[in-house]
Amino acid sequence: MTQPPRDETWSPSGAEQPAPAGAVSTRMWITLVLVSLGAMMEALDSTVMALGNPQIAVELGTQLTQLQWVSNGYMFAVVVFLITAGKIGDRFGHRNTFLVGMVGFVASSVVAGLAGSVEVLIAARVVQGLFGAVLAPNSLAIIRNLFPFDRMKTAIGVWAGFGALAMAAGPFVGGLVVDQFGWRGIFFLNVPIGAAVVIAGLLLIDKGREQRLAASIDIPGVILLSAALLALVWGIVRIPVDGLDLVTGLLFLAFALLGALFLWRQQASANAVLPLSLFRSTSLSAAVVVLTMAAFVAFGSYFYFGLYLEQVQGASPLLAGVLLLPQTVLFGLGAAVGGKLGNDRGPHVPMMLGAVLVALGSVGITLLQADSSYVLLGPSLGLMGVGIGAIVPVAVGVILGHSPANLAGTASGMQQTGLMLGAVLGTAILGTIISVRVAAELPGRLRVAGVPEDVVDRVADQASVAAQGFLPQVSGVAPEAGAQIRAAVGQSFTSGLNTAMIVGAVLMVVAAVIASRVKAPPESAASWG
Repeated sequence: MTQPPRDETWSPSGAEQPAPAGAVSTRMWITLVLVSLGAMMEALDSTVMALGNPQIAVELGTQLTQLQWVSNGYMFAVVVFLITAGKIGDRFGHRNTFLVGMVGFVASSVVAGLAGSVEVLIAARVVQGLFGAVLAPNSLAIIRNLFPFDRMKTAIGVWAGFGALAMAAGPFVGGLVVDQFGWRGIFFLNVPIGAAVVIAGLLLIDKGREQRLAASIDIPGVILLSAALLALVWGIVRIPVDGLDLVTGLLFLAFALLGALFLWRQQASANAVLPLSLFRSTSLSAAVVVLTMAAFVAFGSYFYFGLYLEQVQGASPLLAGVLLLPQTVLFGLGAAVGGKLGNDRGPHVPMMLGAVLVALGSVGITLLQADSSYVLLGPSLGLMGVGIGAIVPVAVGVILGHSPANLAGTASGMQQTGLMLGAVLGTAILGTIISVRVAAELPGRLRVAGVPEDVVDRVADQASVAAQGFLPQVSGVAPEAGAQIRAAVGQSFTSGLNTAMIVGAVLMVVAAVIASRVKAPPESAASWG
């Protein structure tokens, strides 16, 4: 098959078009709801964990790096396997691959809910992430191959709507479940929903016009990609605790070498995991980059907003979930506005606008203090929610529209990889910024508050604990000094969050510039959102 030489001249046609224009059956709509519900579960599990982390840290006695890996282990596994999972669906059928992913996702959720140590929990989350990676790309590929091209806009809109619902409901559902059943309830919630999707899916999900690839999976490419991403994320999450030491430097070097070998392998392989010819499309490439940067800022920072509300401001998990709602609920509004603007003005307009709104929300966060009222935080979260909502479904439409139908799973995996890799790197790098800032500021703030020098040293030794917003445990401290320590920790954590969001604001300005290069597929100027 000939690949498109450039995005301005190529569009799906002939055998690559998903289906002819025409009526959409009831079974097709049922299939859309089922696969969207499955993808929603994967998104929901990412969202709700922010509210369970404080309980996990106390019950299982975690350090910051371990707590990060409860979330990052899941997201990392998703990132590593998304493109491969899409490729597996292209090769063996998206429906069957999706259902296998759902069964594995439910089983690993049960193991995570029963975990008695942080090591078991992290391992279960990694396995859960591997199966979760199967859900989103194959759900989108089913939609891509099932619906007529002229109905793609509506189908992607429904799929994005389920994602918005997951983001909106996640904080509230997570807070309610954690309050009533503890953090383990987050995982057991997946069991009845997943079982229902599998049973209904076996009976009702239509395979559509799947076009399976004849070539086998490029196993060396999978290994190289996985190892490169592992080295990258592992190196980043080491920095808060170990700094830029020899091991961290070697991990970054390994990432560079493995990444180069992966790119060489993709050029040399006839059945590449990630066909580099897809990136001949300027619009596709720009959309992937903007998605990654937006997820870095909006989703990477979400982890720390939960810690700020619960640990610094003392909110309960349920209240924290409610207070985080502006960012998640307004995702849906942003998606609707973005879809309308994309139809009328082209996809670059909502993507640029969304990036600017996320940047403005980030600026608002930089003004927070430890004792700030919600009047500042709420609107800032709302701006970020509308902004990321305007970007995601439009970018998804751009990436799918500039990809051939028989690579629908690969393209879907690629855009999901951008989202999840951005979230993983955002959580790790923004956490590193916060940790460095806390370690630099905390001793000085303690001394200014009049805390005895020996206590200052003992607290400073637990800077990694304070970087989570938690109060370091120091014995033999007077109540007055304890209050001073709590205030200094809250102020240092908030200062670190401010600095991290300055970086986020700058990145989103750059993303807005990149988004200006995005153009609509010529055959479907109205297929966004």
